[in-house]
Amino acid sequence: MNDWRFIPLETKNGFWNMALDEAILTYAIKGKSPNTIRFYKWNPSTASIGRHQSLSAEVDMDVVEKLNFNVVRRITGGGAVFHDKIREITYSIVCPVNHLKLLKANSILEQFELIENGIVNGLINYGLEPEKGVIHCPAIFLDGKKFSGNAQVRKKNFILQHGTILLEIDPELMYSVLKAPYNVSKSRMVKSVYAKCVGIKEKLKNYEETSFIRSLRNGFEKTLKINLQEDYYTKEELNLAEKLVKEKYSNQKWLKKYE
Repeated sequence: MNDWRFIPLETKNGFWNMALDEAILTYAIKGKSPNTIRFYKWNPSTASIGRHQSLSAEVDMDVVEKLNFNVVRRITGGGAVFHDKIREITYSIVCPVNHLKLLKANSILEQFELIENGIVNGLINYGLEPEKGVIHCPAIFLDGKKFSGNAQVRKKNFILQHGTILLEIDPELMYSVLKAPYNVSKSRMVKSVYAKCVGIKEKLKNYEETSFIRSLRNGFEKTLKINLQEDYYTKEELNLAEKLVKEKYSNQKWLKKYE
């Protein structure tokens, strides 16, 4: 059985959440950090844009500043996402691509889906019946509605994948922060989110955070054939994350890279 590190659910701002993911990836590549799964929340609420997106095209900065939210550019791909501080949990996983290949996930899509199976099996344990699919990127659905989007970056045969788990949805707030696509009205996007997305609390009679995270943890252990050992960040990871917060994630040059 492979022992991996499990970092329990925590809440940090958007800059720290992204910096910690990158720091873990950096030290895992160097052989100085273990394969890791972590869960986190965002405070304040944060808009994140994909690595190659334009900030001005995706986010209404006037609303962000008025509400004192964060905005970050991820190192992963995918589209703009609104991370609501009370309506979402995010997971991230850092591991070698070869571990996924040993489990017969050879293509990029298969590797996305294998990691997603950790969420799927965790929610099955919790009494739900999720299914995998694709909307722009690999996603997970309940009764045909999306509740989890996922994004990846690959570097030196390691993978960082992180993704959302929507607990509830507030499309009005979401599309106050995120801009609707060109020639599409906000009201149309709000209706689309209501039609296409769901928060898992809608499907549960009793949601309890600790047992929910435990189910997800068990789901990943079963899916990836690993044993998760609870632990914390190394001193080196925290030092690098602090540097990344200052020099990258809270830096306007990185945020406005494609303006």
